[in-house]
Amino acid sequence: MSRGFLVFALLGLLGGCAKPVDLPDRTVGAANISEFTRFRSDLEAEYSADRLHPFDVAIQELRLNAMNRDIVSPEARDADMVAVVNGKTVQVVTLLGWEARRDRVLHEIGEIDRTLQGDLRTRKNAGADGPSTTLLARIQSAQNVIAQLQRDVAETERRLAEFRTAAAMKK
Repeated sequence: MSRGFLVFALLGLLGGCAKPVDLPDRTVGAANISEFTRFRSDLEAEYSADRLHPFDVAIQELRLNAMNRDIVSPEARDADMVAVVNGKTVQVVTLLGWEARRDRVLHEIGEIDRTLQGDLRTRKNAGADGPSTTLLARIQSAQNVIAQLQRDVAETERRLAEFRTAAAMKK
């Protein structure tokens, strides 16, 4: 009996000495949305909100990516997201999500710029009365939004570079 206890205690001690897996190296369990929700709750119990923020942004961006691909229902977007993240590490999911963020913002810039270019042509072709105050306000608004989105792209690129550097340092 004491020999069995000794073996059990030794196994417990060795198990307790194992180095815990750090957040970036955790494998995302997401066979379905319920499993993903449990996985995310487990992370919340172990890590601060600040530490989880980049991962949470990535998850939201992957859901938005599904919506931009005309996946309409929230349930279908969740199913698409879990299909993308299941079995990948938090680090890989974070990179995928932030890349999706960059692509989304660049797409938004392109959409707004197309409208802006039309408004600029209208302003240029305005007759003797000149462009309307509404048109001028719309042009200014579009320019402001594009400037903000360009700052968002720059910040996203900076974050992606940090994530890639951290990944490369682990290799």
